[in-house]
Amino acid sequence: MLILSDILLFLTAALVFSVTCLVILLRVRIADELTTDFLTVLVPLSLQMLLSLLATYLERSLSAERLASFSYTMYALGATIISILLTTAMLFTFSRFFINRLPASEKQKKLGNTILRFLIILFFLISIWAILGKSGGDWIKALKETMHYHFFSASTFYVIHAIVALFFVKQASTWEEEWLLKGVAMTFLPLVVLFPLDILFFLHLSFKVVYLSFAILSVHLYFFISRRYFLTYEQPALPEVNLTERFGITEREQEILRLLADGSSNQEIAKQLFISVNTVKTHIKNIYAKLEVNNRLQLFNLMKDRDSNASS
Repeated sequence: MLILSDILLFLTAALVFSVTCLVILLRVRIADELTTDFLTVLVPLSLQMLLSLLATYLERSLSAERLASFSYTMYALGATIISILLTTAMLFTFSRFFINRLPASEKQKKLGNTILRFLIILFFLISIWAILGKSGGDWIKALKETMHYHFFSASTFYVIHAIVALFFVKQASTWEEEWLLKGVAMTFLPLVVLFPLDILFFLHLSFKVVYLSFAILSVHLYFFISRRYFLTYEQPALPEVNLTERFGITEREQEILRLLADGSSNQEIAKQLFISVNTVKTHIKNIYAKLEVNNRLQLFNLMKDRDSNASS
């Protein structure tokens, strides 16, 4: 069980760190507000996961004499303080990122930020007292408690985010809002079950089952990034060909095709064309049938091939 725990911790940390590196590259290339917000969430999470990995490795590899040395004791104190700060920063940045993207009024967002800030500050003060204050100067013990219990217990905060996301998801007006809200709900609602499992079976291990939620969050962000930056930004413009004669595409369907090529969601298309979402879905279904494709990616590839043929 101990070896499996270490392997899972390594894989989770590697996944989170990889997605963070991807967002850093996007930030350098694109430098938009969304990649900046992603980094404020992912950087403290990545550093916390890497710190957990380092603490586990040192505890396993160093001799008993080295673990009792003054230098390791000072490392334990520093790592404990840094871990508490990173966990608190992670809660704060994710809460701000999440609330600012809720389809809610400014008054509701302000109230949500105020409540969560109060809870996070309270959590930070309790953490300082419970870990540093009650350690009695035993910094190695404080580090173990931090790695085994603190980051793990902080994860319960995300259940609040999941419940709020579930409440607001039907009010989402864009695919970005809908994608992020559904992702938060699906990622952190399972914590209600995973947290008790950790208490029963993984409490004294370096890896906790709740960490899988952060891995799932990283994967979700990766797919979000893939759609927004790789699929949406790099789609070719639709070729100027007579689709009506060739495939029987109506003028309304051509309007929807062009909005799809711009990366618009069904909700955004419905809003721009003043029609219902169900009507948009019906049009898209008809377009797919006429062009003999099954999804947007196949549609974009078809349009790209036609554009290349038209140019040649």
